Amino acid sequence: MFFIAAKVLQALVLPPSSLLILMAIGFLIVKGRRFPGILFISTGFLLLYGLSIHPASNALLAPLEASSPPFKDGAAHAHAIVVLTAGVRDLSWTGFGPEPEPSETSLERLVKGVTLYRTLHLPVVIAGGSGSPIETALREADAMAHTASTLGVPDTDIVIENRSRNTVESARAVKDMLRGNRILLVTSAFHMKRSVAMFKKQGFDVIPAPVGYRSEYKPMSFYTFIPSAGNLANSSAALSEYASLFWYGMIGDL
Repeated sequence: MFFIAAKVLQALVLPPSSLLILMAIGFLIVKGRRFPGILFISTGFLLLYGLSIHPASNALLAPLEASSPPFKDGAAHAHAIVVLTAGVRDLSWTGFGPEPEPSETSLERLVKGVTLYRTLHLPVVIAGGSGSPIETALREADAMAHTASTLGVPDTDIVIENRSRNTVESARAVKDMLRGNRILLVTSAFHMKRSVAMFKKQGFDVIPAPVGYRSEYKPMSFYTFIPSAGNLANSSAALSEYASLFWYGMIGDL
């Protein structure tokens, strides 16, 4: 129950939901309380605009992604490649019965894991069940394992952890599945700082192998101040990470 409540609260607190709620409150009270109403609407609008432009989203993402440089070497004596999941697509609505597919972010992480496998020939541990607050039979690790198999990774070298609901649960579950503690950890660059801390907390010696960098340098121009859904998504992802770092640090999981 706590997990569901936390997920719903997170969805409401993060943009764009929180900004829409802020503006909705403003519209509801503006007739009776003009100044507070205008303040709520204006604040929501300005935050929506600010978080939707590149300079702001980049400023939020860059410190998170800078925590782990791109992987180059240092995999000596690693015991496994651990790939964290990031969503799955249920395609049953098509009526043709295709297998569930990894989301774009999951696929991005998986390709990195498979690339490392082809070089290092280490077991690939795919960790993640479902982070959805809605009950579902879909398991993210199962879909990613199926894709890894089609990409040439033998089933004997794939280890599936498909019960965890978040990163800290994945770290605890993988701890019980591996004999060695030195791992190559594959996840999105913005998610790596928290993931490394959580796996180290479980006693792992972690070699980060980040993928999917979202922050990038762009010269300031009129174009960079045009809002976009992509920038808003990046800002929301970064804010979610900062909130998670604070929360899990406070309860001792980092």
